[in-house]
Amino acid sequence: MSEILRATMPQDVHAAGIDLVDMCRWDLAVARTKGELLQRVFTLAERRTAEDRADADTPHERLLGKAFGVKEGVIKAVGGLPVDTSFKDIEVEVAPGEATWPVRLHGALGQWAAARGLEMVGGAHDLGDDMAAAWAAARTPEEPGGSTP
Repeated sequence: MSEILRATMPQDVHAAGIDLVDMCRWDLAVARTKGELLQRVFTLAERRTAEDRADADTPHERLLGKAFGVKEGVIKAVGGLPVDTSFKDIEVEVAPGEATWPVRLHGALGQWAAARGLEMVGGAHDLGDDMAAAWAAARTPEEPGGSTP
């Protein structure tokens, strides 16, 4: 597991959080709520991106399950979800096959990151047995060309 994180986690991390997602439990929660969970937790843009990037092996609900894990990682990295903040204030761009996924923070979370000069990124990796590891890291933004200031 540490090799997976070392290979994908940015080197200039200021704060980080990790979450394990039991995809079977996720599937049950989505089915039990008839999709309401997806509407409550994800923006329309997140849901559309997941639908566009889904394939036969990974349906959009499972991509969103991994994105939920990234959101949980963000909450851990920042020390908790501020009052008057929701999961939709953490916007994850699902990017299957990519090492890092862009994460946009809005409201109080966006102010937290801006005040510290940080950006948030995340990612997820299948562990097998219907488990996924998701992570989020607050890092110094990269300069154009891929280097950090």
